[in-house]
Amino acid sequence: MRKIEVSRADLRADVQAGPAPILQWIDIDRLVVDDSYQRDLKRQNWTAIRRIAAHFRWSMFSPVFVSPVEGGAYAVIDGQHRTHAAAMCGFSQVPCQIVQMTLGEQAAAFAAVNGRVTQVTIWQLFKAALAAGEKWARDADEIAREGGCRILTYGKSPKDKKPGEIYSIKGFLRIVEQRPRAQIVAALKLLRATEGYGDNPDTWDSGCVLPMLMAMTERPAALANPGFAKAFESFDFWELVDRDDAHRREKRRLGVAYPPKSETLRAGVLEWIDKAFPQRMALPARSDAA
Repeated sequence: MRKIEVSRADLRADVQAGPAPILQWIDIDRLVVDDSYQRDLKRQNWTAIRRIAAHFRWSMFSPVFVSPVEGGAYAVIDGQHRTHAAAMCGFSQVPCQIVQMTLGEQAAAFAAVNGRVTQVTIWQLFKAALAAGEKWARDADEIAREGGCRILTYGKSPKDKKPGEIYSIKGFLRIVEQRPRAQIVAALKLLRATEGYGDNPDTWDSGCVLPMLMAMTERPAALANPGFAKAFESFDFWELVDRDDAHRREKRRLGVAYPPKSETLRAGVLEWIDKAFPQRMALPARSDAA
């Protein structure tokens, strides 16, 4: 745990914060939405509301930001999604932070709360999900560790990156969703043990490791072949990257669309696998009449 601390140089003596907020539970029937500055609830908003309701917990519910208006009602500045979700779950009250504001101040507060939000990175979300014991995060972390790697929960500069460190959490999660666990672990172990790849930080750049993992796990029979690792050491993936870059530049010069790099590199690795480890075609079943 760490304390909330700021430097003396950052201390402000000129703050005019306005009226202090009051915290209390308010009946949902007394909460209103001012359409002059609030957003309309479209299909994607209702999808988000239903998602909140489906996983509703007070531990994940921050107070609704409101301001008193005429008739004993309160205008919702921030929190209409979670308020709708609470109503959907049958609750009649929600905790609110009440601040006295004019209509102009309400609109300005809405813009400030929704337009100046500190962006949460995928690394921070993954770290929080891991600490909370969420299955999707735990599974991905365990798969990476079983393969001799680890998923980073923070970014690094290129010069500080090390072999076996996975930075593209979204990309790795897509592979976890699409491929069997055992095959991902086997592909990671193979990359870690293969000379020229396992000890090379460039291998673990998301633009390289993800296409390789996708291709390897798409050919489980080849991956399980005892000679795959030795053969892969002779495969020049970097020549494939250079060739792909050259093709990409030529297509751009001609104004022709070219598939994403992740797809073309995956296709290149698959082409090598299929040449080095061709799958034998099964013979047709013998007819009894023959």
